[in-house]
Amino acid sequence: MGIRILIVDDDKLLVKKLEETVNWEKLGITMVFTANNIRQAQSILGEYPVDILLCDIDMPQGNGLELLEWIRNRKLDVECIFLSSYANFAYAQMALKLSSRDYLLKPISNAELEAAIGKVVKTIRERKQIPEALGDRKKEKFWENLLVQDVGMEQMISRSVSNKLYRKEDPICLILIRMLEIPAKENYKKEIALYDFVIRNIVSEFFLEQPEQVEALVHQSDLEWMLVLRETDDASPLRSAADLKTCLYGALKRRCCIYVGETEPFFRIKGSVERMASMEKYAVPDEEEILLDKDWSLIEKAYRKAPWDAWIREMEQSESVIPVKESILQFIDDCKADGGLRTDFLGHFIYELIQMLFRYLNDQGLSFGDFFDSGEFDAYEKDAHTSVWGSKELIRYLFEKLEGNKQTDSRRENVIEQLEGYIEQHLGEDLSRSVLAKKVYLSEDYISKLFVKETGMSIPNYIAARRMERAKEYLRNSGLPISKIALEVGYNNFSYFSKTFRDMTGYTPNEYRSKMRGSN
Repeated sequence: MGIRILIVDDDKLLVKKLEETVNWEKLGITMVFTANNIRQAQSILGEYPVDILLCDIDMPQGNGLELLEWIRNRKLDVECIFLSSYANFAYAQMALKLSSRDYLLKPISNAELEAAIGKVVKTIRERKQIPEALGDRKKEKFWENLLVQDVGMEQMISRSVSNKLYRKEDPICLILIRMLEIPAKENYKKEIALYDFVIRNIVSEFFLEQPEQVEALVHQSDLEWMLVLRETDDASPLRSAADLKTCLYGALKRRCCIYVGETEPFFRIKGSVERMASMEKYAVPDEEEILLDKDWSLIEKAYRKAPWDAWIREMEQSESVIPVKESILQFIDDCKADGGLRTDFLGHFIYELIQMLFRYLNDQGLSFGDFFDSGEFDAYEKDAHTSVWGSKELIRYLFEKLEGNKQTDSRRENVIEQLEGYIEQHLGEDLSRSVLAKKVYLSEDYISKLFVKETGMSIPNYIAARRMERAKEYLRNSGLPISKIALEVGYNNFSYFSKTFRDMTGYTPNEYRSKMRGSN
């Protein structure tokens, strides 16, 4: 299990320099997090396991001593090394009180810093009984080099046999773990770090009773990890892959695909690596999202054209689009069954599907954007390229919207009537744009623009006005407590309800009730 460090300093150039120039691998540090203030650091510490804090003391948004006190109060198991530009006795005294391991003065050389961190790493390893490396580091390094190089693979294999790292007949099985859900840009680095941490821990725990079976776990690219196993008589790579996938999903709650290679003698591993690369490039994972090398081969065949024109005619002439949806889903299954659903073909198919819908809606005098919100559509479309499951989810999403609209009177005036009626009957519930858009099978942006155009009011303002009118009815005609009335008209925050009521009526709820009763 690797050791993680968090560097916190408001000097961004220094943080970047440390991140890039310190020999973290030599120190046994597998993950380096960075932050430029206490708030960022607390966010990272709240989400990710960190073993060492390397922290500046003097920072404009709160000093490092406050951060360490925050850590100690939460009983986080974190060792701390402070950096400071000042030989401040009071700082050093407080650092010791908070059990800081070291107090270093800037400027400091990498050699001095690495020596200080090395001592802390040694302490952590001894306390947690962490070995210097999982498995044989020579083998780990060998596989890292083998799997990332495009040339010289045969020479590397031959040399490792000559050096007795492996015997020619040693049975090796490759299992590729590929995350299918791509993190958002703003969280990309953190999510990849989390994936790596969880996958390494899950693999360690999964093979706890047979650690000798794991030769290496190599992080090949941002979203891919290659697990190298030494096959044993009582081991089943397929069973291991299915169970491992279940464990990974339970820990990450993210979809992944696992490609299982065939067990090969070590001297033939080059072919296994090449086949795994071909599977990753061209194979489309099915609903189970486990692919076996022995069941897959790259079939050279022409792209199978879908009957788009016939499907458009059927959609236009039928009272329902569901039969076309089922035909498209069956078409995907047929392509998958005859080996024609490669990743490049799937991408082409999705493009043509979207073009078909553009044509269909255009023929109806409708806009694609009227039905589908860009953010929601983009998420489905992105997943559609990764697996059969994702492509089918996109199709179901698209046709659910089209079917709902086909079965609903979508004239402008009728859409507004439907929205107003739903709002009136559900004033105490969630009336967000997404909820309302789903009720009329249109996009959020479209209903917002349409509502303003037809009523002269925005949806939020209309809802607020209707809620206040309902509240006034309760205040006039019932003895319900005002807090209960607030809930009945959709306000969980009593203070916010009172303020909104006063802003819109000129009275507080109590004043309004008293005024109404006094006039009777």
